[in-house]
Amino acid sequence: MKKTIKLLSVLLLAVFFTTASLSSPAVVKAETGINKITVRGEGAIKVKPDMAYITLGVRTENKDAKQAQKENANKMNQVIAAVKNMGIDEKDIQTSGYSVYPQYDYESKTGERIVGYTVTNTISVTVRDISKVGELLDLAVKEGANLSGGIQFSVSDTEKYYNEALKQAIKNAQGKAAAIGEALGVVIKAPVSVVETSYGGRSVVYADEVSFKTNAVSTPVEIGEMDINAIVEVTYQY
Repeated sequence: MKKTIKLLSVLLLAVFFTTASLSSPAVVKAETGINKITVRGEGAIKVKPDMAYITLGVRTENKDAKQAQKENANKMNQVIAAVKNMGIDEKDIQTSGYSVYPQYDYESKTGERIVGYTVTNTISVTVRDISKVGELLDLAVKEGANLSGGIQFSVSDTEKYYNEALKQAIKNAQGKAAAIGEALGVVIKAPVSVVETSYGGRSVVYADEVSFKTNAVSTPVEIGEMDINAIVEVTYQY
């Protein structure tokens, strides 16, 4: 009779946790007399970005490859000089791409032939004063930039906010474990293991690709907010 009651209890527990939230599952384990509950805790911190990563480029076309390269180099030098004049440190400016490729006339009566060349040169710029983003974009366009890979917003001290998110994740796990313990009529004890399943490091949020228009009065840039998330898996004994 006791074996039957124990079996029914285990089955009821299995049904209870099968119907729990799929996004944040909880697991109850019985191991040689040691009962455990494993829950996932989640934390999120909303932060206003204080820095940005911008990709700028120059594209030139000419029938002569050397001339296309020369024109491109002149314009890119102007763009880089303007970026530096805004106070951007040289270490925050890096070439991210360079290419030269031919243009073909596929409908020529004499067959496929090269009719010109396209040269593209792109740089990645780290902007540590986020208030300068719009001004920098405007100035780059004025000096010849006509390509953009978009903007990525971030925060300089990601670790600080990630640690706060971790604290929230732990509290979230504690709340879940307490709710489950109350439902089962058991006392939740101290955690026996804590596993960080998320990863810290640089967090970024992507803005829409910027369209360069030479007749634009100014480039509006909305910074908004970004989420820094943390996830932990905590096992409690009861």
